Amino acid sequence: MEFNYENNLITNMLKMKKVLNPPILTDISTPYNLGNAKINKPHDKIFKIVLGEKKQVVELLNRILEPTKKLHKNDIEKYSTEHINYMFQESESDIIYKMKNKEIYFLIEHQRTIDYNMPIRILDYELEIIKKATRGKRMTKHNHKLPTIIPIVIYTGSKKWDVEKYIKDCQETLEGVKTLNLGEYIVIDANDYKNEDLEKDTLFFSKMLLLEKLEKQEDIAKLLTNMTKTEKDKDNRTILKSIIAFIMKEKLPPAEIEKLLENLESEGKDMVIEVLEKESQRQRNMGIKQGIKQGIKQGILETARELLKFGMDKEDIQKVTKLTKKEIEKL
Repeated sequence: MEFNYENNLITNMLKMKKVLNPPILTDISTPYNLGNAKINKPHDKIFKIVLGEKKQVVELLNRILEPTKKLHKNDIEKYSTEHINYMFQESESDIIYKMKNKEIYFLIEHQRTIDYNMPIRILDYELEIIKKATRGKRMTKHNHKLPTIIPIVIYTGSKKWDVEKYIKDCQETLEGVKTLNLGEYIVIDANDYKNEDLEKDTLFFSKMLLLEKLEKQEDIAKLLTNMTKTEKDKDNRTILKSIIAFIMKEKLPPAEIEKLLENLESEGKDMVIEVLEKESQRQRNMGIKQGIKQGIKQGILETARELLKFGMDKEDIQKVTKLTKKEIEKL
């Protein structure tokens, strides 16, 4: 077959100008264009020529993949890389084939030098192919299979290839925590937990999970009322206040919102008084008459210091502890 380089180059340039939409798979069976300006290394040209023939590709795939049913050249088609993105345009030796009537892709990459970024490059290529192949498609329960990409790196350098094959082997780890496989994720499904278990759980997040599950106004109001009375942590109470004021207004009537906020404020003051009473009782139980007055005073000072950390107004601390403004300022 006579090959006309000039005509083929012009044709390729015209095709590139027309590419405005997502790529369309085409069965490219013409000989590889040796004059392509992007290919400037003889070794890359060799593999481009060899792997440009589907017969050579299926023989290679059958050898290394050992599929149950052997592949034939009519089972695959060439996938044009120039339409995918800049990564493929910059590469000199990437070839992609696709199984006909199946979303299975074979990415073949030739390397003459060791590249420790290879796991990242492969990941980029895979994601780009998946995005192009699924563009415009709506994933449903019965139609949720994503394309499969099988990357193959052909290395012909002088030094032994020692790059990690799995990206998770290159990632940072958290001691005692299993590294997730790429694409794997942890699911916290509210449906896996009973409402009563979430309510009893001491974790603030668990109650927020329950709050999302509840639908009836009375159930929501009951949970929030209980939390305003029992939640001791300052930061959690601040979050709770924001949720009640800004988010729950869509689920609860204004009167209920106001009641919860007032309850939250009053419960906060009640907790302060409770802390003071407990500290006074502790001092009284010491049984040392001589140090009762001094001990209680010191305990009140320590309590006032904690209340300042808690974020309570200085004036409120004065009222509750009976300390002077000067004493509080010193704290």
